[in-house]
Amino acid sequence: MSGILVMRLRGLGDIVHLLPVLQMLRKQNPDETIGFFCQRPFGQIIPAELHIRVIEMPPGAGFAQLLELARQIRKYRFDKVFDLFSNPATAIVTALSGIRQRYGFDYRVRRWVYSRTYAPPDPNKHLMQLFCDFFAYFGVAGELKLPQISYSSALISRAMAALPQQYRATRPLLGINPHATYQSKAWPEEYFCEFINLWHNATRQPVLITWGPGERAAAEALAEKVGRDRAFVHESLRIDEFAALLSQLNLFLTCDTGPMHIAWAVDTPVVAIFGPTTREPVYPRGDKHLVLYSDSVDCLQCHRETCSHKSCMYSLTPQKVFAAVMKKYDCCKG
Repeated sequence: MSGILVMRLRGLGDIVHLLPVLQMLRKQNPDETIGFFCQRPFGQIIPAELHIRVIEMPPGAGFAQLLELARQIRKYRFDKVFDLFSNPATAIVTALSGIRQRYGFDYRVRRWVYSRTYAPPDPNKHLMQLFCDFFAYFGVAGELKLPQISYSSALISRAMAALPQQYRATRPLLGINPHATYQSKAWPEEYFCEFINLWHNATRQPVLITWGPGERAAAEALAEKVGRDRAFVHESLRIDEFAALLSQLNLFLTCDTGPMHIAWAVDTPVVAIFGPTTREPVYPRGDKHLVLYSDSVDCLQCHRETCSHKSCMYSLTPQKVFAAVMKKYDCCKG
């Protein structure tokens, strides 16, 4: 057996931006075995129609588990491995994989694991372009399209069944993701509350508050705060079910998060709020999306995970965001 192994351990947004490359590889190698190595459960985002063998690493895997994963990979007898993460875990698995042609990023000591390495001249390129340049450097080039994920009607039905029955026909259906991985890039909770009220006053429709692992309590609390006639939450979903649910929204409001990238990939209009993170590598491309930030704040894109004043977020008031949404989208004009 021969084939290609691609590695990107996590997270959701990174893997979404890698999908165009995986689609290109499949188009160029229709009969080859293509594997994808990532951390569980991120492999769920890989479309089934690409026929990619997903090999998942348990979160927090120790050295013994890495050895076992390398043993599993050796069975496939891949010809090439493209490690687009190049951290210690993926470097160890790559080194022990038995694959002769090993390609990775030019990172310190780990560079010695690879046959050839790539040092990006501009690490702040959009991730999709960065991944494209990585493969092109090693002679794998082709036309890339924006990520496109579609789902079967059965999966969409399963996802919609996670909504309270009385809200499944809500239109326009706005989804709101009030969560963030760290404090500085989270829009204030009171701003989300005010935005929900503005939306309800304009459309007379409730909003869906989304959540992921460990976030349900916060989502329920926000729904209680604004009132259950104005907001509701969904039941637990797998990643692919969650993506299918996002595909049914008319609009999705979020900060810089994994769900932002998923909504972009399923072609749902995204209102993305940015502050301390760098927009250029990750913002949702395309005319249907709205990217908001306070360019008057001197410390914008500071990359701090905590902040005492959060000026970049507080200056983006609910009224400003709602006015921008009203100006761009017809769906919220009651």
